[in-house]
Amino acid sequence: MAEGQQQTPVSQPAAQAPQQSQKIPDIIRGYRPCKSFKGSKSDSSSNYVTSLDFDDQGDYLVAAGDDETIQIFDVKEGKSTKSVPSKKYGVHLARFTHHSRQVLHASTKVDHSLRLLDLHNEGYVRYFSGHTDKVTCLAMSPGSDSFISCAKDDTVTVWDLNSRNPQGKLKLATPYLVAFDPSASVIAIASQSTSSVLLYDFRNYDKAPFSSFDLAPFEEIYTPSTRGRAWTRLEFSNDGKFLMVATDYHGHYILDAFEGTVKAFLQGKSGSPGRAAPVSTTGKPLSQGDACFTTDGRFVIGGNGEQHDVLVWDLNDVREGRQSNAGLQPMTRLPHRGRTALIEYNPRYNMIASADKDIVFWLPDEPPRPSDK
Repeated sequence: MAEGQQQTPVSQPAAQAPQQSQKIPDIIRGYRPCKSFKGSKSDSSSNYVTSLDFDDQGDYLVAAGDDETIQIFDVKEGKSTKSVPSKKYGVHLARFTHHSRQVLHASTKVDHSLRLLDLHNEGYVRYFSGHTDKVTCLAMSPGSDSFISCAKDDTVTVWDLNSRNPQGKLKLATPYLVAFDPSASVIAIASQSTSSVLLYDFRNYDKAPFSSFDLAPFEEIYTPSTRGRAWTRLEFSNDGKFLMVATDYHGHYILDAFEGTVKAFLQGKSGSPGRAAPVSTTGKPLSQGDACFTTDGRFVIGGNGEQHDVLVWDLNDVREGRQSNAGLQPMTRLPHRGRTALIEYNPRYNMIASADKDIVFWLPDEPPRPSDK
């Protein structure tokens, strides 16, 4: 989607008329935090939000926390609408299915099953059992009820929401991150110990990968001290041209999704957000990475480690072929009072959600002005 629409500001009455549409490049510098929610009902200062996800329509946000609670937020109303505890099994990587009343999530204790929650009656529809170690990534297919999970048992499992049994399984070395391309025909799997990203035809995932990208030479340049150890997120841009490999500390790789070449390395991060990468055994709070694409694919937004601002990288020169295999500094920094360990861009509205201990909604600070004729 080339343009994001301007949503009704969450800090204003819902009855107020929505603001005029505006392109993301025109408003990206103007984002400001407008509303904050506690990530936990607990008084403990040690509770952290571990995952965020918008539903397909951009109307709802789901957050998981290490207080073993799932929270649902109504984006347009700007309020929390439901809190569902999962004390027995824990919760991480909460993801909406293609239905805004269903959430899929991983377990953090008892077993390593995935669970499909019906938000209406707060009951579980189905369990998906098969992993023997912690799940590190969940990816829903953009075009069907299929989804994929990766785990520390070195397996990648293909599932369907309508069946509790696995549809297929791959055994790979440290396949801790996975992503669908926008067409739902290709899956990318990041193998950290081999510093590689493998591409599979989703219809023939049991065959050998049709392409493999080797990041080892670039890690020697940009991330030599953490080579193969700190990848935190894998994401395609919505046009399918770019593939981002986000890292915990140094920055993020932007790859050509077809050729695997490094188009840019996003620099400027001050350090780690203090979360556990999938390979970590430090016991730090879990995460899903601290960077993401905007809906038009032109920008990447991400946290800045211990620094309290959000970085924005403009990929326009990369897209136009004016830059390749080079370090790219942020084009702007968005001020914030808290650390950003998680960040997501709304798929339908010009809105950002970020989190560390609290969940923050961001909107542009000024309403769009009609263009002069």
